[in-house]
Amino acid sequence: MSVAKEVIVNRQAEVAAMFARYGPSYRTWGVVTVMLGTVSAVMEATIVNVAMPEIIRIFQIGHDRVQLLSTGFLAATTASMLLSHWAIQRFGIRATYMVALCLLMLFSVLASLTGTDQFALLAACRIAQGIIAGLVQPLAMLVIVDLFPPDERGRAMSAYGLGIVLSPAVGPVAGGLLVDHFGWRAVFLVTLPFCLAAVALAPRFMIRGKPARDEPKRSLDLLGLGLLCAALVALLGGLAALFAAPRAAMLAIVVGFLLALAFIVWQRSAANAAHPLLDLRIFRVRGFAAAVLVATAYGMGIYGSTYLVPLFAQNGAGFSAFEAGSMLVPGGVMLALVLLVSGRLADRFPPNRVAMAGLACFAASALLLGLSSGVTRFWLLALWVTLGRIGLGLIIPGLNAGALRLLPMGAEPAGAAAINFFRQLGGAFGVTLLALFIEWRQRAYELPAGADDHLRASQGFDQGFFIITLVYALALMPAWRMAPDPARCVSPSS
Repeated sequence: MSVAKEVIVNRQAEVAAMFARYGPSYRTWGVVTVMLGTVSAVMEATIVNVAMPEIIRIFQIGHDRVQLLSTGFLAATTASMLLSHWAIQRFGIRATYMVALCLLMLFSVLASLTGTDQFALLAACRIAQGIIAGLVQPLAMLVIVDLFPPDERGRAMSAYGLGIVLSPAVGPVAGGLLVDHFGWRAVFLVTLPFCLAAVALAPRFMIRGKPARDEPKRSLDLLGLGLLCAALVALLGGLAALFAAPRAAMLAIVVGFLLALAFIVWQRSAANAAHPLLDLRIFRVRGFAAAVLVATAYGMGIYGSTYLVPLFAQNGAGFSAFEAGSMLVPGGVMLALVLLVSGRLADRFPPNRVAMAGLACFAASALLLGLSSGVTRFWLLALWVTLGRIGLGLIIPGLNAGALRLLPMGAEPAGAAAINFFRQLGGAFGVTLLALFIEWRQRAYELPAGADDHLRASQGFDQGFFIITLVYALALMPAWRMAPDPARCVSPSS
């Protein structure tokens, strides 16, 4: 038996022991335990968005700098997601999960205590939070898959998707209420109760998932990690500096592309074949590369729209932070209802077709938001957002279940890491490019004589939503190709 299959068998034995101890209710408790951490990790990615207008005002910065609070988090999450497989093999599932959540709470508190003249420290706390969040998300996806038999993977991905997609909808509501009453610092404390509950439940309901003593320890690809982090820093940092220092920014972007190419070459090299951060061999499986393209587009859309909607609601439509967050509530409720049935749809019908229906819904939502204006009524904007959340509820189980179903046994951890990695990568670059686009549109806008500066702050949002529409429309093509080949199953070890 291969090491990968032996690890899976041992993990399944632990899960079986848990079911024997707690009965059928263990599935519910197991899902709740890991999803509390996932909700915290994903909510941290977007909850700061409702506080950005106040942070811009208090710290006296523009969109090109404030977006670092979002893209820094997403970029750090992108890199650390590839560490989750190594951390689980090295320390076990439960230990990795609990330590990660304790660190997430620590940096959340530190971020809330940052002084208004210490924007660099605030950004550093966000990066630390992102590193931790990247460890948690693939871990939760892997644990939930273990709790469901193969023919119920769609239901498993619905449970996972509930945390991934519902968090960005619910978090801004609580964040907006706190910003209006207690200021921007309070948004960093919203996830503390979720983290505390997860840490309390984990020793009882989470499997240890620890490798055997005689199992060879997986080494960490430090060179690959260094190349990846350097590439992300150079690319995202260069994009963020385009307005302040154009020549240096272009040089950083070129260096970033070269570092990214070096990372890919190293991951494919024979010297690193045993323990790559990103196992490129799974891309040989028919349809998986298409699934990765869909995941990238999905990340660009969900994080880009979650960045745009609160800013548009406050700067473009004149709503308060709480109202901007409340705009996402109907969508969150509808999303929860859709996820109750979308997992079963992904089990009954081809998952890629379910994902395509979701992509079409979200593209229509972004188009309608782009056609809206500062005088569009609150309920109508909320309706357009709700349509997009219906789409997200269809995409998550269709994408995740469809992607993992393509892979042979033993390749699921590498596949889960890759899907999560490219989703976050799309989110990081999606938010960065949208923020730069809006900053460019606002800088280029010439105010009429005597006009309120609020007019400049409302520029560019409509075109931003049109960009998201185009991304999701184009994603329909790889989603169509995200189908398994019954005549061929390529093992990642081949």
